[in-house]
Amino acid sequence: MDIYIIPISTGFLAWFIAWLFVKIFIKSKRFGFQKMVHQLDISILLNEENSAQQFDSVLPIIDRQLDDFFKKKLGEKMPAIAMFIGEKTIEQLKVIFVEELRSIFPSLIQNIAIQGKQEFEKKLDSKWMVIIEKRLMTASRPFRFLAFAIGIVFGILMLVLVQHL
Repeated sequence: MDIYIIPISTGFLAWFIAWLFVKIFIKSKRFGFQKMVHQLDISILLNEENSAQQFDSVLPIIDRQLDDFFKKKLGEKMPAIAMFIGEKTIEQLKVIFVEELRSIFPSLIQNIAIQGKQEFEKKLDSKWMVIIEKRLMTASRPFRFLAFAIGIVFGILMLVLVQHL
């Protein structure tokens, strides 16, 4: 019976090391998840070069919203102005608004992203780490079982080698 303790104990040791690695990654401020979040440079993801593409991808939504604003909401809020605005004027106003939005979009998105990252970092310990830890522990479960299995195999190999020496 004592012979089976070695493979099982090496399996549990391997599982514990994998579990400990995940915990250290989550909790460590020096080399863990928090450091990675802090070092994340948002400006790489959202910069002037790709902002035109990003703006073009949301342009249909902006166009629909402007159309809805000029044709419905403006008439409800300011009926006197709506009487003087026709389709041609609406199209001209939409072009002007889109040009203005195109010029402010890169800095707007950059500021939103930076503010979002700062808010995320502020709430990382109190709110997000609990959620992230639960998800990472669930996601790492198959790897911990694999570590357990490798540990058992290693223990069996150790046992076989010791028996033959």
